[in-house]
Amino acid sequence: MTQKTLEEAFTAPETPPAQPPVEPEAAPVKRQNKPTPAPKRRSKLAAQKAAGEYAQTSIAKFFEKNKHILGFNNPTQSLITAVKEAVDNALDACEQAAILPEVVVSLEKVDADELRVIVTDNGPGVVEEQVPHVFGRLLYGSRFGSGQQSRGQQGIGISAAIMYGQLTTGRSAVITSTIGAEEPAYRFVLKLDTQANRGVVHHKETFIWRDEEGVEMEHGTAIEMVLKARYREKSPSVQEYLRATAIVNPHANITFTDPSGETTRYPRVTETQPQTTKKVKPHPHGVELGELLEMLHATESSKLDHFLRSEFSRVTTRVVKGVLEKTYLEGATRPADMTRLEVKRLLNGFANTKLMAPPTDCLSPIGELLIKKGLRSVLEQTRAEFYTQPTSRAPSVFAGTPFLVEVGMVYGGTQPRDQPVQILRFANRVPLLYQQGACVITKSVQGLDWRRYGLEQRGGKGTPIGPAIILVHVASTNVPFTSEAKEAIANIGEIQEEIKRALRANANQLRRHLGKQERRKKMADKFALVQKVLPAMAEKSAAVVGKPVPKLDRVVAAIMDLVWITDEVRYENGTTRVELTVTNYRLRQDKFKLMVSLPPGVVTRVEPENATRKGQRLIWPVQGLGPTESCTMSFEVTGLEKGDYDEAQVYVTGINPLHILGAEVWTAVD
Repeated sequence: MTQKTLEEAFTAPETPPAQPPVEPEAAPVKRQNKPTPAPKRRSKLAAQKAAGEYAQTSIAKFFEKNKHILGFNNPTQSLITAVKEAVDNALDACEQAAILPEVVVSLEKVDADELRVIVTDNGPGVVEEQVPHVFGRLLYGSRFGSGQQSRGQQGIGISAAIMYGQLTTGRSAVITSTIGAEEPAYRFVLKLDTQANRGVVHHKETFIWRDEEGVEMEHGTAIEMVLKARYREKSPSVQEYLRATAIVNPHANITFTDPSGETTRYPRVTETQPQTTKKVKPHPHGVELGELLEMLHATESSKLDHFLRSEFSRVTTRVVKGVLEKTYLEGATRPADMTRLEVKRLLNGFANTKLMAPPTDCLSPIGELLIKKGLRSVLEQTRAEFYTQPTSRAPSVFAGTPFLVEVGMVYGGTQPRDQPVQILRFANRVPLLYQQGACVITKSVQGLDWRRYGLEQRGGKGTPIGPAIILVHVASTNVPFTSEAKEAIANIGEIQEEIKRALRANANQLRRHLGKQERRKKMADKFALVQKVLPAMAEKSAAVVGKPVPKLDRVVAAIMDLVWITDEVRYENGTTRVELTVTNYRLRQDKFKLMVSLPPGVVTRVEPENATRKGQRLIWPVQGLGPTESCTMSFEVTGLEKGDYDEAQVYVTGINPLHILGAEVWTAVD
């Protein structure tokens, strides 16, 4: 049987089942007037027909047909996504101009299923000629591939929100902006031409822009769009998004008015601006082959060695020399003349060369104090009993991309004790409200055995149960989201490991707090019982034998047999005062060292003065305390605000931990 060609195999009709051979008749077979085209002829006709049907689709048209990819899945999520994109743009713009953000979000009911979204900010504004591009074109922005941490990364978000409003209501967006007090304010009525992926201005006017109090706006932007949307108060909601945004952006003033007219304010709790980031060049360990080929053909460098030094971070003359020797390439080679195999050798050479990690001044962490301030300010109504000292991990790297992880925890208060803990997920200071199960943050939380730290967890797996809130923030120049909707972070091994380390640091603080509370309660109950029963027994016994009531110090010490350390933190007039009281409830006089971790700030008035300081620790010698005798150590710190430091981390060394209450045994090696 003859073998079919590929063309015949894909174009020929299905071959009927084989039939037994039939002997030909003697009479000749008469030809048909219209012969059926041969398979090759049919293939050619099909290809020619298909060629006439090909057409290019614009990126805007693609996302218009696939709006769910960008987070516009249903009326509720679409509203949250639109507000999120507008607020993220406002915060990014303010931070780039070093302006403390004032963001106002208003929702107004237009029709049964339509809402008007208005987001106003006091940012630097948008110049007149850029407005149609910034708000009317997808994949147009200043931060795509910038090598800096920012909320926006793709140049899609706000234009996609306007596109969704236009698609579902047929209404135009209204953009208002001014760039300075001496400049006029512009108002644009704008629609997207999705076929051409460009903004079309239907009307433009200049006017004097005044705020609600009648004061002329010096600079800022307002965007107004009408969406097919549904507002709801239960989670997930616009309110939840703004509340979470306020936690990790404590430098912002955020005001929200819901469709009923009720206003909620999230005031700023710090005047400290986020750390200014710098652009960073790509790192060789994060560059793909095709990307390197493009860079080689686009560079202005005439020599390969100069290209490598000037276009990458952490590539020194020594590194270039070593890589060229490994790959047998010449430094004088013209970059654009390199072949694909040569580029592949170059990439392998870098992969086998140890390089310094990328610089991290492109990242802007929230910071431990500001995370705590944000949590306290926004979650004040929970009346939590304990806030961990948040952890900001040192920057790390995945695939040549720098990133860092920050974690904070809240425990107790009015939060339910029989429900899973609340996980607050953030990427570049932006809340992630959807796709929780697909996110590396959730997987990292579920991957720890929380039973070791005082929370319930069935089988040691899954989300722990208890009255706790866990905040995790991942900052990077290129957050590896699982989709364009930017709702979940991909499960990158390096990121998961850093999250787990930061979680453990906070979980250990929670474990110490819960253990300290439990032991204190048990010992307080025991001490109260001793103090109540022993004096009564002593009085009755003394009355029976007719002698004075004996001193009970040594008896109490013999029963308690521990050294009790208590700490008290007070904030008064800009000064945080920490007092540590050591009481000896033992028959012997122990000799040990007491140490306390210092918070950020300026330490003053250390008492007694025989304390020594090692790094961020104060250390006092303790000795000569008789049974039931006490001594007090204290210090003061300026430069903190109320709530920045509310529980001392106290350690001891040189004494059996079984005889200590209120402090951990110091195990680190000096």
